[in-house]
Amino acid sequence: MRIFLTTVAGSATRFSESVGKPTVKCIYNREDPKKTLLNHMLTQAADYDVFVVVGGFLISELEDYINNVLSDEFREKVLLVDNKFYKEYGSGWSLYLGIKAVIEKYGTDFDELLFAEGDLFVDDESFKAVSDSSDSVITINSEAIRAKKAVALYYDLNEVPHYIYDTSHGQLAINEPFTAIYNSGQIWKFTDSELLSRVTNEIPDEGHQGTNLVLINEYFQTLAKNGKNINVIPMKTWINCNTINDFIIAGL
Repeated sequence: MRIFLTTVAGSATRFSESVGKPTVKCIYNREDPKKTLLNHMLTQAADYDVFVVVGGFLISELEDYINNVLSDEFREKVLLVDNKFYKEYGSGWSLYLGIKAVIEKYGTDFDELLFAEGDLFVDDESFKAVSDSSDSVITINSEAIRAKKAVALYYDLNEVPHYIYDTSHGQLAINEPFTAIYNSGQIWKFTDSELLSRVTNEIPDEGHQGTNLVLINEYFQTLAKNGKNINVIPMKTWINCNTINDFIIAGL
């Protein structure tokens, strides 16, 4: 079983301001309700067996979109999870709730879980490379690394990956020697379901309530320390859709 998970719970304040009203970013469209980030991602993940969508902000609008706009084929695959604490907690809680819902329903009886943050537009070829990989995947992009927006990925001298991010967008600090540094592509694939389940359960609630990088760091660092292969895949087209102009650039 292959599972696709995306988190779209946040209130997207900056994007709503650019639209002029409260808006669920992943279902925003300018003319065609099918031309949304959510439908684009689900189309790319069409071969997956289950779509886990973690919502929160204006979740009734998201549910209405799923029930009335998505194709029957997609709608039947959707497992909608409600993050009631989207205002209080960070992105880690949405990822936690999504993985928890999968484990509660399927246990660890799944082959892979592909996680993509819900405000991303990537090209089909790059997404397929992630989807086709038999190993766990870290993605990167070619944008400059700036503290005000980037999630940075660096490798220490033992080739163990580390993600860093400054929620205040002020500065990034690496306090050890490193061999490489990248801008994160914010899409990951987890192919060790037992490890993913263990990491999810072992992190205390307080750890999940912050950034999703806590869980992601723990999973991929454990793989690296155990000598397991991790596939690093660059995204050819990568747009973090924060404004209406980003949607125009993405062709949505």
